[in-house]
Amino acid sequence: MIYYSDYLELDKVLSAQHPESDKAGQPAHDEMLFIITHQTFELWFKQVLFEMRSVIALFHRDYVPEADVFLALSRLRRTNRIMEHLAEQFTLIETMTPGDFMEFRAFLNPASGFQSVQWRVLERTLGLREERRVLRAYTDALAEQHRAELDAATAGTTLFDAIERWLGAMPFMESGDFTFWQAYRSAVAAMFEHDRDEVRTLAAAEGHDPSEALAQIDANEAGFDAIFSEPQYTDLQSRGLRRMSRNASLAALFISAYRHEPLLQAPYQVLDAIIELDRLVSLWRYRHTMMVSRMIGMRVGTGGSSGHDYLMQTTVRQRIFDDLTSLSSFLVPSAVVPALPADIARRLQFVNEARG
Repeated sequence: MIYYSDYLELDKVLSAQHPESDKAGQPAHDEMLFIITHQTFELWFKQVLFEMRSVIALFHRDYVPEADVFLALSRLRRTNRIMEHLAEQFTLIETMTPGDFMEFRAFLNPASGFQSVQWRVLERTLGLREERRVLRAYTDALAEQHRAELDAATAGTTLFDAIERWLGAMPFMESGDFTFWQAYRSAVAAMFEHDRDEVRTLAAAEGHDPSEALAQIDANEAGFDAIFSEPQYTDLQSRGLRRMSRNASLAALFISAYRHEPLLQAPYQVLDAIIELDRLVSLWRYRHTMMVSRMIGMRVGTGGSSGHDYLMQTTVRQRIFDDLTSLSSFLVPSAVVPALPADIARRLQFVNEARG
């Protein structure tokens, strides 16, 4: 018969807190809070990785059944609630004053959250590119064994890879003479021309120069055109301004434009959940940055990083799914979204026909 304490191995868990200040004969009350909070961070990182690996496995296939899309969505949403909880967990550490932290900080050198192997595994598993890192030599802070474990744990498919593959295989975007991107591009062009007419009419009525407003519309249209032109899109990729394949980006735009169609509602929610996940990872970094700033000001961190400045840069620069986040720049009002051909509209209504 299983016993509660044995099942959870509480003897190990509850005996894993050994404050360095106690060992030094200078007990600091708040070090226990610091240890337990960071241990729970690591436990939740483990759960997030467990969920992400299952989501990757579900999406990294030639065909993903609708039931598995919903299953992946539920796990993404669970992950997001965990990340939300992790960001809030900093409020517990912040019950400790900077002065309280100084009572034991010196005992921690050179240990640092910078050395969290699981966080590094999570970043890579989500799909963070090494060239986007603020500090590319971050692995220097890890023990050789942990560097090997990091590389071994992240040798496979990332969430970014799996989602890109799933989007790239999206059907429904072509039928007969209908090609989504051509029809959508025409709708966008008509919308911009309408905007220009309105600007000119308003400028004439109010007696001011419309040049600046018209130039802004031209710039916006150029941004739209890039996603619909393969050469322009390839140029953006070569300059690191787009990462996702053009087919995957167009599929994501298609899903967003026709998100109310029955068979696209779950895919749209998946994209929305991934965008939220990217935001929550950044939020966790931001909350960490603010906590570090409160505790040590502008001092160098225990791991040797530049503390607050380094962490703030990671919040801004180390986003993973910018391509999806930027989709809102390419959306147009539903009134000008091209009507779908009857056969595509019908296939988006019925699961059996969509599979056939």
